[in-house]
Amino acid sequence: MLNTTSRGRAIAAAFVLFLAPIVLGGAEFAVTPDVQAALDRISADSLRGHVSFLASDLLEGRNTPSAGLDIAAEYIAAQFRRAGLDPGGDDGYFETARFITVKPNLERFELALESGGHRVVVEKDKVTPGHMLASIELAGAPLIKASAQDLADASKWTPQQVRGKVILTEFPAFGSFAPEVIQKVQDMMRESRANLAKLQPAAVIMVMRGGFGRDASALVDPGEPAGAPTIRVNDPEFRKFYETIQPGATVTLRIAASAQEPVTLRNVVGILRGSDPALKNTYVLVSAHYDHIGICSTGSDRICNGANDDASGAASVMELASALAKMRDRPKRSLVFIAYFGEEKGLVGSRYYGRHPVVPIAQTVADINLEQLGRTDDPSGSQVGHVSITGFDYSDIGATFAQAGQLTGIALTMDEKRSDSYFARSDNQALADLGVPAHTLVAAYDYPDYHRPGDEWQKLDYANMEKVDRMIAAGLLMIAGNPEPPKWNEANPKAERYLKAWKQRMGN
Repeated sequence: MLNTTSRGRAIAAAFVLFLAPIVLGGAEFAVTPDVQAALDRISADSLRGHVSFLASDLLEGRNTPSAGLDIAAEYIAAQFRRAGLDPGGDDGYFETARFITVKPNLERFELALESGGHRVVVEKDKVTPGHMLASIELAGAPLIKASAQDLADASKWTPQQVRGKVILTEFPAFGSFAPEVIQKVQDMMRESRANLAKLQPAAVIMVMRGGFGRDASALVDPGEPAGAPTIRVNDPEFRKFYETIQPGATVTLRIAASAQEPVTLRNVVGILRGSDPALKNTYVLVSAHYDHIGICSTGSDRICNGANDDASGAASVMELASALAKMRDRPKRSLVFIAYFGEEKGLVGSRYYGRHPVVPIAQTVADINLEQLGRTDDPSGSQVGHVSITGFDYSDIGATFAQAGQLTGIALTMDEKRSDSYFARSDNQALADLGVPAHTLVAAYDYPDYHRPGDEWQKLDYANMEKVDRMIAAGLLMIAGNPEPPKWNEANPKAERYLKAWKQRMGN
């Protein structure tokens, strides 16, 4: 229930809107009694209940894959069932994904490079291999030194030049979190990976400029083409040697095939069918990831519970589904509520969904992704009463939620330093790459216990989270009720690649 003060604001907002409804793309939106009842159903106590279960020690941090993740999936499916959503998966509410886990085998590992009469040997504790689906045995293989920029240029190389050789390259440093730097590096690496798969080198050795995780286990979709075998090297001496490598260099590389094990992973999907005869066949996704990083390596409390990241987002998806499903007048467009696996492994679940959508991508008008909505103790200052959206002006969705915030007493702000740089760091990116206007709503970009055992359910501000979710509900209803779909901002060069993907998707 709303407290007296917030209820007064809501009633006042509703009264004003009945007199002067908001106009969005030629469509009016007003807080009717049915809409207000839906907003009122969103409850801090209910959100607390969802988060406290998902972030309990019982689920052991919901690593992908794990028994805790499977329990969380069953819980979310039960809530979708309770809300009366239509099942959206191939197995009831589950979209099943058959993956394999791979873990490197370094027992017989050998890596040595020779150039200009000099030889350097890299020890196995300085490397992190990618997934090796087959063993590699190379002795004196030709080495090609290439920059990441060279690899991103599809016209620079042919398979005949590269096939069977080893490419030596350098992972470009981000340098800072400036959005233009991050976007440039990510675009370059994406193009490099795609081109490497076509060029078919025997292996890729990547010189790292910074640290990297020691957990080299990975998830592989066996239905996707295998990429080039990659080995990351983080060794200061090797970095010095890299600078001196000359044409004619050779490499000896021996590494066994990775240990492999099949695993079934599940996105959880429920659909609230729209009411308009035409618009019900278009879809707004409401998404969050329900996984976290599992059990940490050290400390007396080793369970990284992930209450804010992202049990808060998954709980909000469930709460929004329950509140909106009870509306007497359903939204015109259909709402698809999704909880993704594997975000912490590199947007694995959302990218799987992008390859296997349960509703047509061409008819998906938006993805509203939810991350870290419960904590308000950002180092930059308290976020009570505030929420941000990544890529604020990449599309007109930011403006829609700003209006929703005015109705519900939440200020939607553009974080000048982080709004753009965090755009690619959550599951919205997978849908944006397909041309779908997609953003992530977030309360605190950072907080003291990020990816640590201290991210416990007791530390979330559920009263504020209730207000934020009511704002999100209002924004969803605006988008779902508007005959005009959201649009990428053609005037913003940062949105150009997504606009291009959207035009390709629409056949323009």
